[in-house]
Amino acid sequence: MTLPLSPRDKAERLTKIWCLKEAYVKAIGEGVGFGLQRIDISLNDHGILDSVKVDGKSLEGDGWSVELGILDGGYIWACITESSERLGKPKIVPYQDIINVMHS
Repeated sequence: MTLPLSPRDKAERLTKIWCLKEAYVKAIGEGVGFGLQRIDISLNDHGILDSVKVDGKSLEGDGWSVELGILDGGYIWACITESSERLGKPKIVPYQDIINVMHS
């Protein structure tokens, strides 16, 4: 029997789901126009990530790395990246290009 979630637990679960969905659409360069309903996030009863699926297909089994965590203060973060095997040779971005984008 699953106990009802507290408002805080509900908010934490929603934030985890949102962070993971946003991480994926950013990883593929699409943004929310991709269709967030296509991304299925499964958390277990304790709020731990079970799986991320896109259009029914598991990301972890398709060469993606999925990470989810909580920082001090309760801030939630998510990171979804393609593995080097999936991408081939990684693209090197010069530091100055990153600075230029940040200042533009």
